[in-house]
Amino acid sequence: MLFPTKEFTVTLAGVMRLASIRGLRLFESRDEQRLLVHQLGVVLDQFYVHLPLKERMLGVRPLEQVRLLEEELARDPEDASFREALLRLSLGLRDFHTMVDLPEPWSRFTAFLPFQLREYVDASGAVRFLVSGLAPGADLGGGFVRGVEVTHWNGEPLAHTLQRLAMTTAGANQPARWRRALASLTERTLKYALPPDEDVVSLTYLGEKGPAGIQLPWLVREDGARPEARRPGCLSLRSVETAHGTVGYLRIADFFTDDVEGFVREVERSVRELPGTGLILDLRGNAGGSIHAAECLLQLFTSSRIEPALFSLRRTGLTRALCESSGEWSPWRPSLHSGASSDEVFSQGVPLTPVEQVNGLGRVYTGPVVLLCDALSYSATELFIAGFQDHHIGKVLGVDSHTGGGGSRMSWHHLLARAPGSPLRPLARGADIRVALLRSTRVGAKRGVPLEGLGVEVDVLHGYTRDDVLHGDVELLNRAARVLTERA
Repeated sequence: MLFPTKEFTVTLAGVMRLASIRGLRLFESRDEQRLLVHQLGVVLDQFYVHLPLKERMLGVRPLEQVRLLEEELARDPEDASFREALLRLSLGLRDFHTMVDLPEPWSRFTAFLPFQLREYVDASGAVRFLVSGLAPGADLGGGFVRGVEVTHWNGEPLAHTLQRLAMTTAGANQPARWRRALASLTERTLKYALPPDEDVVSLTYLGEKGPAGIQLPWLVREDGARPEARRPGCLSLRSVETAHGTVGYLRIADFFTDDVEGFVREVERSVRELPGTGLILDLRGNAGGSIHAAECLLQLFTSSRIEPALFSLRRTGLTRALCESSGEWSPWRPSLHSGASSDEVFSQGVPLTPVEQVNGLGRVYTGPVVLLCDALSYSATELFIAGFQDHHIGKVLGVDSHTGGGGSRMSWHHLLARAPGSPLRPLARGADIRVALLRSTRVGAKRGVPLEGLGVEVDVLHGYTRDDVLHGDVELLNRAARVLTERA
């Protein structure tokens, strides 16, 4: 059955239509394209720590894919097809720490629709999707408002659309692919993601008067460079009234900071202000940041001595050369050379965060703590969550079964190119290549288990409810408070 639809013209400051930028080129010459592909091959072959893991777990052959892309480029240098092939190769690694960052101006673009979606599970176990918010200043008509249920996307059941889209994301495990697909329905960073196929999206939703339709154009905004220093508002705290009493709530949006000591001190001050009856520590959607900051926070919540995670390099000619050329990498030098003639794939593990630093302050919050996470909790955040679990600080309560599965320390092509004797060369127009250079492994009872691909399995699973979506996660917070009472 078809429903009347209307295409809305959305006017927001500083945005343009996706259709207006599709013709912008990545590179001006075939030589620039060749350079990027060749350098990607060197980075994957010599620096990518998870290359053996990805070949085994995913059945991919990235180096062969690079070779085939070089051959295809010789036959057909057309810019749009090159971009799609490059991004599919990059995204196919299922690793946000290892991917191509496109050059200017694509590196500044984010495609978006002027609303957000969240899912919930109804009484029958079916997953439904509600509009959880509209972009400020976006008037999409009287019927398409917060709380309406979206059922179809371009005529296809939305659940089916998500399943297809999940296979094109860089999520490292199934929960991460699904969660990232849901996020990319309404927002995509074009620096590393495939743009939407369509210029205009047709939606079917259940309004007050029954099924209705709306058409919305994909929009694009230009984003500035993300600051590395801690941003105001990355911490939010409050007391929460729940069905199980009053507890503290602290949300950490990310761990991006240049001032680890200042960051830890601010978290310390925050938790001292909260009730001692119990603390809900919310790391949902926290994509990571400073490994040192994340690991140093663990001590605030336990009397146990903290053991930081261990990190290893893959044994290659260029990782050995890197350790010879730079004092930063000297801790890995002995084990790389001692195993030069062995079959060992990785160096011995070395902590990135000094043991003295992760134990310098000691416990501050003495009440029980429960940690909230999802499959968008990633990278340094997963180190915190794994440490939280491995040191028996409290229960991990997830809205997904596992965290995102990003177990690495990342570096960049432009940094590795600075090492003496490096074969890497500057890329054209500000393009770059991220690479997982060091792999992390857990401590405690799961010592030696990698985080990459696996993530952290949660202790308690909670599916979002309709009340969670529309009323500030009320049932999730009640569930968390109940977990706290069980540990008090």
